[in-house]
Amino acid sequence: MARILPGDLKTLRLLMLAGLIMTSASGSRVLAEDCPSLQDVPVVWFADDNKPIAVPAFHEPGMVPYSVESFVTRPFSRFFHPGRLARTIDDGYAGRRAANVNSLDEVINSTWFTNRIGLRPMSNTEVAAGSGYADGPDRSGPWTIIGAKTAGVTPGFRIRDALGHVWLLKFDPPSHPGMTIRAGVVSNLVFHAIGYNVPADRLVIFDLEDLVVGDGAVMKLPRVGEVPMTVANLDSILQSTNSIFDGHYHALASKYLSGKPLGPFNDQGHRKDDPNDTIKHQDRRELRAMKVFGAWVNHFDTKMHNTLDMYVGEPGEGYVKHHLIDFASTLGTFGAEPVKRFGYEYGIDLPPMLGRYLALGFHEDAWVALERPEGLDEVGMLDVEIFEPQKWKPDLPHSGMANLTAADGYWAAKVLSGFTVDHIRTMVGEGQYQNPEAVEFLVEALRGRQEKIVRYWFNEVPPLDFFQVDGTVVRYTDLGVARGFLPDGAQYRFRLAAVDAAKDTDKWSPWSETSVWEIPLHGAPQTSPDFPFLALQCQVNRGKGWSSSTTAYLAAASGNIVAVDR
Repeated sequence: MARILPGDLKTLRLLMLAGLIMTSASGSRVLAEDCPSLQDVPVVWFADDNKPIAVPAFHEPGMVPYSVESFVTRPFSRFFHPGRLARTIDDGYAGRRAANVNSLDEVINSTWFTNRIGLRPMSNTEVAAGSGYADGPDRSGPWTIIGAKTAGVTPGFRIRDALGHVWLLKFDPPSHPGMTIRAGVVSNLVFHAIGYNVPADRLVIFDLEDLVVGDGAVMKLPRVGEVPMTVANLDSILQSTNSIFDGHYHALASKYLSGKPLGPFNDQGHRKDDPNDTIKHQDRRELRAMKVFGAWVNHFDTKMHNTLDMYVGEPGEGYVKHHLIDFASTLGTFGAEPVKRFGYEYGIDLPPMLGRYLALGFHEDAWVALERPEGLDEVGMLDVEIFEPQKWKPDLPHSGMANLTAADGYWAAKVLSGFTVDHIRTMVGEGQYQNPEAVEFLVEALRGRQEKIVRYWFNEVPPLDFFQVDGTVVRYTDLGVARGFLPDGAQYRFRLAAVDAAKDTDKWSPWSETSVWEIPLHGAPQTSPDFPFLALQCQVNRGKGWSSSTTAYLAAASGNIVAVDR
């Protein structure tokens, strides 16, 4: 296939950059990167972004203008940005350092994200619990239908349970019973364990007798409009879903989020009527890292309309909380029929489209040969063999993903490395797949994709992490080895230097090699008022030469690790 080669693209960008710098008075400024100075202060773990604000207005841009921005205007502006060009030429990644990370290079807890499995172990019970309501809608009384949708690929009902909670019941396309609802439950648990705000999405099993039609309930019919719901047409709608297993109906129950809906959040810019929203969305690491997390479960449908902002609290006393919603198009599933290209190409992807045109049919993309596993009607196309983590793409270009850096990718891989096979099996189990072979297929596929992702990023950035002072040594962990993704037997080396707040030094110590995950402090360079921090720089060699460096900084006064650079 005829494609633009990486070397050609790099040369093109280099020439463009030279021209832009020559014609732009601000060119020299955009090439400078932020370099946070060292401070002997407590590490920041919580963002102050839940201050009381007035209730913002509901806002939801249409799909057409959003798609035009995603496919045309935003990529165009990114391509011709001189700072991005310079960074791409330097290390291959266009984005600046994420704006919502602390000095240890960890994401700060906020109204967007809460650190979970990435920083601490989670039990199988915690992973299965998700955002709560493990049993779905309350079953102490019948579920009252308060509205219905019959248009589109699948029908749905809004119900109120005995506790007054409102849920949305969603079904599979009739041609693939059990496929999307089970994927939606599993991926919802995945993204909750990672740290995102998500609704409670649960697989529920029920009968017609568990439902009652509420007073005034209506349903919308194509070309007819709203008509009153009755028990008779309820039975007819349920039968048409084909979501019947062992004589019972299966559905995904999604609990309505608490608060006032404000519409989706954009993957670029700010929400202008939220004073707490001070970081550009494309500079938030958790949104950049969606490229890595999305690749794991093939969550290609990451458009803004699958997010939701909620105003939480009384008017004037609340704040905006940001959520991801709707995970039904994951794990290789989609609507009425899985689509092979999802995850491999954008919806409009000119380079491969042009390549196929020029190839005149003599070359075929690897994804064309993908097929759903035979006999497993509940699963989609979740491939491991041809999956390449760095090449995964969502359906619509995503501004956050476009700013992904090596540090962002490493952080995401570190989070994913916290999931064990037992965790994966637990989450898949919550999907209540009827065929045990479907469970095994998904566990193996998720583990295989996880291994590829983690190994890729751990080879891009050395996984030397969790530096801790222990008496006269600083201990760290090689996460690749500790979590079973890279082989044991690597060699490590370190060197030390007294540095100032700007991380500058007069002299480094010689490199010292070791086979253990610790750096002795006896004999370390002496700190001083001018050089009050000790830099501990370490590398790993797994048989292919020494890696890039990971540097931890120890404050002499407090004896604490105050920063980490990768």
